[in-house]
Amino acid sequence: MKYYRWLRGSLTGVLLMALTMNVFSAQLMVTRAFTGVWEQVNHESQGLDLQVIAQADGSNVAVAYWYTYGNDRKSAWYLGVGHIVDDKVDFELYHSKDVGFMQNGMPGDDSVTPIGTMTMSFHDCNSGTVTFNTSHDEVGQGSFEIGRISNVMNMHCTGGISDNMGGMSMYGQRRIDLLPARSDINGSGHARFEAYAGRGVFEVKTEGLPDGTYHLYVGEEDRGMFDVVGGIGGLEFASPAETNKPLLAFDPRGLQIRIHDEAGAVLSSFEGVFEEGNYGHHGDYGHMYDCSYGNQMGGWGWMGGMGHMSGMGGMGHMGGWGNMDYCVQEGDVIEINANMTSTGQINGARGVAEWDMATNHMGFSVEIDNVPSGSYPLMVDGIEVGIIEAYQMMHSGVYGRIMFRDPQTYGGYYLDFDPRGQTVEVMQQGGGVILTVDFPTE
Repeated sequence: MKYYRWLRGSLTGVLLMALTMNVFSAQLMVTRAFTGVWEQVNHESQGLDLQVIAQADGSNVAVAYWYTYGNDRKSAWYLGVGHIVDDKVDFELYHSKDVGFMQNGMPGDDSVTPIGTMTMSFHDCNSGTVTFNTSHDEVGQGSFEIGRISNVMNMHCTGGISDNMGGMSMYGQRRIDLLPARSDINGSGHARFEAYAGRGVFEVKTEGLPDGTYHLYVGEEDRGMFDVVGGIGGLEFASPAETNKPLLAFDPRGLQIRIHDEAGAVLSSFEGVFEEGNYGHHGDYGHMYDCSYGNQMGGWGWMGGMGHMSGMGGMGHMGGWGNMDYCVQEGDVIEINANMTSTGQINGARGVAEWDMATNHMGFSVEIDNVPSGSYPLMVDGIEVGIIEAYQMMHSGVYGRIMFRDPQTYGGYYLDFDPRGQTVEVMQQGGGVILTVDFPTE
């Protein structure tokens, strides 16, 4: 293990950090965070380089390079291309032969031949077992234990769905109803999926069911049991795992959700499913406000209920809004900034409101400072849309900020209103405007 011992020694700090921070439930899923170098812990200077990658269709596959030795004691390597199934990767194993050092490239792949299969099964983010079965005389069949000795910089492995939610992805929250699946059931429920960069939550809540024990099915998989007491029950998963919330080590998108008792399904989402995909830069949701994709009010076309818009008077199709922009060309950004005017209720109070739109998002934020610490309601056209929490900063004065965005991002609220052309006000608790602005339309 000389080579891998040297590499492991160089990366001790990285590995120790991963070992001390991981918290797991009984299951995990292979994510992009499993990418790295894995040594054969009981063998000399041998191991695998694993890469979990995304294909053009959005599906994930794994590629593994197995570095080992032949009977001639010279180095040898094999290539595996595999499909990910929960906590395992099932590979087709290939061997390349009769190629010389720095040999010129040749058309075709005649030198690459399949020799069998290999499976990587993971116990957690840092250990696992490999089994292989080949027709190769020297390789044959067998198994070995593996341990991680490197990972991708700034990528923390949890074994949950949040590992696959990159910083450039845009998600939000989705909710679907669970309806009675049998004539003798009067209860109801809902499922909620919340996904942001680095975090995912999936919960199911029921009400009106008879007290007892129920199973949650996502697709055809039983994902756990929960008790209904006083007609109320449910399950919640999180990634990374949290106290009393098991690890979300599966993807509920695109799958039917059902609640079962001993006789079968009692509640079901039927045709209702969470949309598949990550709605990031390469998906349709990455062009929500792209003029070349047609002006359909971006995400507001599928919002449902229109949130605060219900109080804005006939705003369903944005009638009466003049020539305001609702889309931009690829690469363009529209920004509107407006300083807020103090009413004098709090001496020296300051505020600024900002709105921006690009092809993949629309955002609105309000910042306040030079005010006492506390909570300040934010009003748009006379409707409360949120609360600004102002705190004493360590090296400056009191500051508060609220952010809205479509699609929603972690730490922000869902933007389901348009502030342009509206009066924006910051209030004191109990009433009284402290900052105001008639927000511009351009």
